[in-house]
Amino acid sequence: MKDLLAVVLCGGQSRRMGSDKGLLTTQNKPWAKVMAEKLEALSLPVVISINPGQLSEYRKALPETTLIIDKTSIPGPLNGLLSVHKCYPEKDLLLMACDLIDMDPETLSLLIQIYNEHPHYDFYAYKVAGFIQPFCAIYTAKGLAEIDISLRKNEIVKYSLHHRFAAGNTKFIFSTNSNAFNNYNSL
Repeated sequence: MKDLLAVVLCGGQSRRMGSDKGLLTTQNKPWAKVMAEKLEALSLPVVISINPGQLSEYRKALPETTLIIDKTSIPGPLNGLLSVHKCYPEKDLLLMACDLIDMDPETLSLLIQIYNEHPHYDFYAYKVAGFIQPFCAIYTAKGLAEIDISLRKNEIVKYSLHHRFAAGNTKFIFSTNSNAFNNYNSL
C-alpha cells in the first residue's frame, strides 16, 4: 500500500447543506477529521482536498493536516481529485467524501484488499443497489494520468466521476452495507 494516499474531499460548495460539511462536527470533531482518522486507522497517509475559499478555516480547524487546494478549472469532484494527483502524481488515491461519516472499517478494508489483490485495474469502485459510488473508491495514478491527458487534449466533455468509471478499466465491488454510503446533504 506504499503507493496509496487517502484523500478526504471537502472542496464542494455545500449548497444543499447550507454550511461547509467538512467543518460540521460529530463527537466534538469536524467531519473532515473524523474521516481522516478512519483512514489513518488503516495506516494510510491522508490529505484534505479543499477549495481556495476554505483555506483559512481549515488551517484553524485542522492545523496538523496536509491541505491540498483545488488547482484546476474543472467543475465538481474531479477538480479536487486531479489537484491532489498533480501534487502526488505517483500515488494511487483513495477518494473519500467528508460526509460519509457512517463509513465502516470493513468496507474500507475490503476496498483496499481488492485493490491489492487485483492490481491491473485503473479504478476500484463500489456498486450499492446498482449505483456506482465515486467516493470510497480508488483512482490509480495511471488512470488519473490518462484522464489528465484526455482533458488537456479536450477529449473529455463530461466531468462526472461515473463517466470515468464507464470509460476506464474499473473493478466494481459489490457491497450489501448501503449504510456505509449514507451521505448528508441536509440537516
